[in-house]
Amino acid sequence: MFSSLRVPLALAFFGVIVLTLTLAETVMLQSVRETYIGNARQALERDCGFVANLMRRHMDQVLLTPAARKMITDEMAQLSLNMSGRMSVVNWRGEVLEDSTHRKENVADRPEVDAALHGQVGIRLGESQDALFVAVPMRAHQQVVGAIYASRSLSELQLTLVDLRIRFYELALAALLGGTLLSLGLARWLTLPLRRLTRAVERLGEGHLQERLPPSRQRDETAILGRAFNQMADSLEQQQQSLKRFVSDASHELKTPLASLRSLIEALEAGAPREQFLAMIHRDLDRMERLVKELLELARLEHVRFESRPLELKPFLEELAEEHGAELVEASGMLQTDPERLAQILINLLVNARRAAPEGLVRLGGNSQQIWVEDNGIGIASEHLPRLFDRFYRVDSGRAREQGGTGLGLAISKLLAEGLGATLSAHSQGPGKGARFCLEFRTRT
Repeated sequence: MFSSLRVPLALAFFGVIVLTLTLAETVMLQSVRETYIGNARQALERDCGFVANLMRRHMDQVLLTPAARKMITDEMAQLSLNMSGRMSVVNWRGEVLEDSTHRKENVADRPEVDAALHGQVGIRLGESQDALFVAVPMRAHQQVVGAIYASRSLSELQLTLVDLRIRFYELALAALLGGTLLSLGLARWLTLPLRRLTRAVERLGEGHLQERLPPSRQRDETAILGRAFNQMADSLEQQQQSLKRFVSDASHELKTPLASLRSLIEALEAGAPREQFLAMIHRDLDRMERLVKELLELARLEHVRFESRPLELKPFLEELAEEHGAELVEASGMLQTDPERLAQILINLLVNARRAAPEGLVRLGGNSQQIWVEDNGIGIASEHLPRLFDRFYRVDSGRAREQGGTGLGLAISKLLAEGLGATLSAHSQGPGKGARFCLEFRTRT
């Protein structure tokens, strides 16, 4: 519905502002109204109580004299004038005896008067809540003999509320205008990292693998997302470079035996000795077959499933050592692993060790933490160790080809080790000092 995330974000902020202002208006006006009515009620109760006490003192002593009656009615008139209302003296029948407005009527049917005639303070709001009525019991000789009944208009309250509402709307309008600008700016600021990320993703999808987002020290979700994007881009770029290098190396590795085959076939066509050249052709074909097989194995390892189960190391390592002419120096413990993939790794290492030490000693050992293969053969120079597990990398290319190596065995072994949750590493003191390959298993918690 919206072309930009900024619009719904701005609308959400705007809605929050409107809701907040609406709630503030409701709470404020309700609070003012309740406070005003509460104060008015207390004032009416106080004035009615004052008149009731005057009446009680005079009626407890003697009968109410005309002078006392006039004094009380004058006091009622003054109080009524001060509160812009009405005050009456009501007898026990509910008849108005004295009234500040000189009105005579029967008010016994009014609930506040009935409550006062029964000894309680009666309070009532008018039906349209435009007036407040209060009735206080009037006693003489410790008996309820009537009530002091007062009322006042709440029109002042209504005017006050109207004035407050107008002022609030003026402030609310200013707040909405400011809030709208603020919400638009805030929405733009919040979506800026997402827009940058979107552009970066689009460029990455177009093939610009060098695209990165500026580094950020923030710890919010957008910063975390940006760092994740940069890590993904780094990984994709590394994979692309690795793929290019792999294709280049594979092409080079396949080109050599193909060129050799072409030369051998041309020599046969020219009348070269048949048996000798056919043997050389078979050698190159075998080498190509191994290379293609290991390339397929590398591709297959991207999706292979590992089936882990308990494995007792001693019989497992004894069998491998016997098959490959290695000396078993240690075999103890149990492993939770995939025996078939583990055997594939160790066979690769044992074959390489035997190539490095054709007449020397190859040792095999292991426990529940690690398994190692070592030899006393030609050794490995320190500059070769960091790249030893790269695809097609050979310490001695000419010697490796003569022995039938493809340069993929250790790369396959490393991938298999990672699939087993282990780390494969190589160690050597240098040329002529042998080598040790160690498969270390991570501790499972």
